Amino acid sequence: MKLSGKQYTMVERLLESWTDQDLLSREKADELKEHMELKVVNWKRVAQNMLGLAIVFMVIAFLHLVADEWVLEVLVRFFELSDAFFMSLLLLLALVFPWMASRVKHKSGALRVSVEAFLLLGIMSLGGACYYASTVFELSDFWKVGCVLLVAIYGLLVARLFYASVIWLTGLSGLTLWLGLETARLSGWEPLFLGMTFQLRFLVMSFLALLLMHGLRKMVLKKVFRMVSFQFVWFVFWVAFWLCALFGNYASWDDWEAVSALHLLPWGVMMAVAALWVWHQGVQKKHRQWVWMGSIALFADVYTQYFLFLWDPLPASLFFFLLALSFFLVGRKAEVIWGRP
Repeated sequence: MKLSGKQYTMVERLLESWTDQDLLSREKADELKEHMELKVVNWKRVAQNMLGLAIVFMVIAFLHLVADEWVLEVLVRFFELSDAFFMSLLLLLALVFPWMASRVKHKSGALRVSVEAFLLLGIMSLGGACYYASTVFELSDFWKVGCVLLVAIYGLLVARLFYASVIWLTGLSGLTLWLGLETARLSGWEPLFLGMTFQLRFLVMSFLALLLMHGLRKMVLKKVFRMVSFQFVWFVFWVAFWLCALFGNYASWDDWEAVSALHLLPWGVMMAVAALWVWHQGVQKKHRQWVWMGSIALFADVYTQYFLFLWDPLPASLFFFLLALSFFLVGRKAEVIWGRP
């Protein structure tokens, strides 16, 4: 029988009282306690589900409303307003939502999901305001791309102010997007920048970021922000490395199809070496995350090379049979290792 915290305590006291009054034997009381189970409620998951349902029902309510002609007329008139109006409105919301988040946090610091939801709405509002500002002021590409940087910095500052790791991750994503757009702008929106495709650019930038963060291990940042930053940069690093192992530094699909797998092999070898080094460091330092990271990167690289070298020469049935067999063997080995007591 599952009971909430208060119910569990009340029943437990009641059994103790009956035992003390000789109304119930100790053996029977212990037997009854064995059938009691404390019910734990994941309030964070409940809050997330409720917010998700709120959004869904708001959309449903909106869809029902627009069925009315007068609502349609109001909406048409609303969206006929000038871009300057929407820019001002969204800019105001970008200030109002963080204020609402601060009010919620001040009243109850435990409502982290609600706080982060308001902060995310604030970031989205500022992004929308920048979009309309580019139309109102007829901004050049330099300022349009700069708006992305502005929104990213806004997200990082807000995350630092409210100690919100999810918003910090959003700010880092915006900063990464800005780096990609800025290099594309500097190259005249061509696929290559300084002879590098997007994946190679992000590989170099993430590698430099890892070196910088390693050198600034004692930077003034909350521990959770340092962890999120490291994990995010590592994620970008491995995704970029994997894309380099798959596509190399070729800027077009035609160029990629024209080369053989041997031309791409050096990228696969470099990724395998990097993955093995990370795995070895994780084993030596007993860092489970590094072990997992190196293992997953190595498996991704091996299967990528399998695809590149054997997709054309092997019949499709044999290709997928060997692929299935390899997954079975890896899964079996993992079951043996992790199934040990």
